[in-house]
Order: sequence, then C-alpha cells, then structure tokens
Amino acid sequence: MEVVPAPPASRPHQITLTSVKAGTRYQVIEQNTGEIPGLGMLSPRDKPVVVNVKGPSELRSSAVENLRVQIDGVPFLIPATVNGAMYVALPDTFTSPPAPKGAAVPAPAPKAPTPKAKKAR
Repeated sequence: MEVVPAPPASRPHQITLTSVKAGTRYQVIEQNTGEIPGLGMLSPRDKPVVVNVKGPSELRSSAVENLRVQIDGVPFLIPATVNGAMYVALPDTFTSPPAPKGAAVPAPAPKAPTPKAKKAR
C-alpha cells in the first residue's frame, strides 16, 4: 500500500475582494481541501469581502478583470491576459511571510500652494 504524504499545514490568509463593476460573481476554492469558503456577487458599492483560506487557492469569476484582490493586505495583480469567465490561481504564501504594512505605499508629496488671483477694482 502506497502512502500519500499530506500537504504541509499552512497558516491562514485573508483574501479581500472588491469589484469595479456591478454584478460580478466570484468563487474562492481551496486547492488542498476543495472547500469553497467564498461565493457570491459583488458590486462597487458593496463592502469588501474578506475570505479566510489556508494553502493555495483559486479565484473563479464571471469577469475576473473587474475584481481587485488583496492577500493579507498586499495587492495581488491579476494578469492582463486573464479576462472574462476564467480562474486565477492565488499563491500559497506559506513559504513567504506577508510584506510589511507600511513599506508598500510611499507617502504622497505635499502640494504647492496655488497663487491667489488679484481682485479687480
């Protein structure tokens, strides 16, 4: 009898989903277990959906290009070649810890004051 090794236990991750167009369906599937921890429809005015997963997962959608994805607060860019009713493999960040929160986005530069117009007499 052959023994199949179990995949290593991963730490939990939070996948945050938002949409830029109304009526975008989504489904998040864990690859190791086949569980579906996230399923629904998103619109731009909806609150972001937070899905907890362990290990590698897959994002399926009716229009993948309309979704914005973050994994543990770090933006995950969907490849430009993926659009329509397709799926995206979300990586398992088991081997790499999440990026530091403050280092990803630089602070905006202060704006220069606008000159005031002279009043006509």
